[in-house]
Amino acid sequence: MAQTERPLKQALLLTSGFGGLLFIATFLLLGILAIPYSPIRETISALEFTSLGIAQRINFAVFGLLLIAFAFALRTELHHGRGARLIPLLQFLSGLAVIGDGLFIHEPLHLICDLIAFNSTLLILFLFAWRFWPDPRWKHWAYYSIVTALLMMCFLTAFGLTNHPGGGPAGAMEKLATVTRTLWSALLTLKLLRGARL
Repeated sequence: MAQTERPLKQALLLTSGFGGLLFIATFLLLGILAIPYSPIRETISALEFTSLGIAQRINFAVFGLLLIAFAFALRTELHHGRGARLIPLLQFLSGLAVIGDGLFIHEPLHLICDLIAFNSTLLILFLFAWRFWPDPRWKHWAYYSIVTALLMMCFLTAFGLTNHPGGGPAGAMEKLATVTRTLWSALLTLKLLRGARL
């Protein structure tokens, strides 16, 4: 079925899958402008404690809302089959957690939101791999989903190991994990908007 046959509302909801690109562009810009802040050493969330903290809190909120919109788009796209309900649910939870990152800037609530967001994302990737696996049209995406999840886990492990006082590159590791996942989402969204069906 061609992309033009999708209802306009669904096509618009699908574009929310590009939300991570806006999120990344915004925190990179804020990282350059914020005082004091080190993009290599400090986390994305650390921007909330800088001179541009309000802007980063808004960035989290907007991104969270876009993730939630994408959850509704996925629910429509998936229809039935493997992960048809669980993937959108986890996507929705991830969006709520990211909004929470903007609302709760102090621990432990902020850390809880981070854990929900990242773990939901990893589960989504593995569930998509499970869904794609038996479908020859999407077989390469099964591999891509697994590789993306494993790369994220590697970057997040490196983040944990380098996140200490004294200047490890924890911020860079967290940002690489975010970019890795965002690239997957953007490419999937582009494929769907070009007419592919899950």
